[in-house]
Amino acid sequence: MKKLNISYIDFIPALSGLIGKIALTSSFAMVWSQELGITKTNFVLENVRAEVLIGSIITLIVSIMSVKIAPAGTLAPLIIMIPVMSTYGVHPLVLGVLVGFVGILVIRTGLFKYLLDLAGTICKTSITLVFGISGIWMSLINLYRYFSREKLSFWIIVLVLLSLYSIMLYVKKSWMIIPVAASVSFLIPQLFDKSYRVIPQNLHLNLNPFYWWDTMWGIGFGLNGLTILKTIPFAFFVILLWTIDTLSIQTVRESNTTEENEEQHDFVKSFYILAIRNTIGAFIGGAQTGSLWRSFLIPLYMMKRPFKNCTMILGILGIIASLTLLPIQILSYTPLVWSVLLFGIFIPFTITAGKNIINEKRFRTKVVILLFAGIGMILSPILTWIVSVFYEKMIKKK
Repeated sequence: MKKLNISYIDFIPALSGLIGKIALTSSFAMVWSQELGITKTNFVLENVRAEVLIGSIITLIVSIMSVKIAPAGTLAPLIIMIPVMSTYGVHPLVLGVLVGFVGILVIRTGLFKYLLDLAGTICKTSITLVFGISGIWMSLINLYRYFSREKLSFWIIVLVLLSLYSIMLYVKKSWMIIPVAASVSFLIPQLFDKSYRVIPQNLHLNLNPFYWWDTMWGIGFGLNGLTILKTIPFAFFVILLWTIDTLSIQTVRESNTTEENEEQHDFVKSFYILAIRNTIGAFIGGAQTGSLWRSFLIPLYMMKRPFKNCTMILGILGIIASLTLLPIQILSYTPLVWSVLLFGIFIPFTITAGKNIINEKRFRTKVVILLFAGIGMILSPILTWIVSVFYEKMIKKK
């Protein structure tokens, strides 16, 4: 531990990552259960518990093996696509396995690195702005809906957190916002009779695929030709989202890194591990689809702490949370989930993109970034990626 030089502040990104992971994994399980009509009372809680355990064990192992591999998190932008996938007959297990297989194939052939290298500053900034503003809107809507009968609670939470976040930005302590947002959004509802009551549950941690796909999901393994054909296009769509997701993370890293504290992270190897982790998670019944652990990386880059220290703590905290269950129950509280995503992920994305736009000297480039971001918010972030990459290539040729 002395050699690792672990500090108490290393727990901030680790705790932030754990809170974000539970929030996003809960969202995936909730939406899939709604779309498939799953009525099992503990489906979401048990699913999150299993996913967090698998992800945390792999994170801990990888952190010991390499300091360059980012931990596997959850692909937040895919949540809005779940209703569409369900309508088309996509099976969660088949999707998870295909994403793992196609992901490894794309990485091994060098296509993934090629896609990453295509993007320049315009593309990265546009994509980051799309994720930031779209995420802010989604989080505010869901938070407002939860407090539909107690709107005062909604406004107090938002205004208090905005004030605290502004102060943190001013004193350069914004990397603490996720634990702060979690605390505020958990405590304020207690004043308005919207308190969270922990229900004692004695659940057994079950990683048996037959238990999950036959009993809990109730849809079987889905291993037939038609289902696989329906799922393949969405598997490739996920790989493209991986690329877009990584660009936003790179943008945050670049804006918070100097030559003195730069740590080189191997995103290609990171996604290689992610593809394997995604396959394992799907096999044991997991609902989420993996990507980078953004709620961990964002505060980590802002703090400029050693990567290995924080990653090891993240893995250990995740294992403890999964085995004890209580942290997962508390961190799945709806106001906490959306407040954390709002202030811990989407607002930092928007601020990072805004800084890049302000620092850009050419007015035409600023307009182009805003235009491409608008395309992504109205239509699809994939279109933003396509048009911005094409535009940058045209500029280079000229």
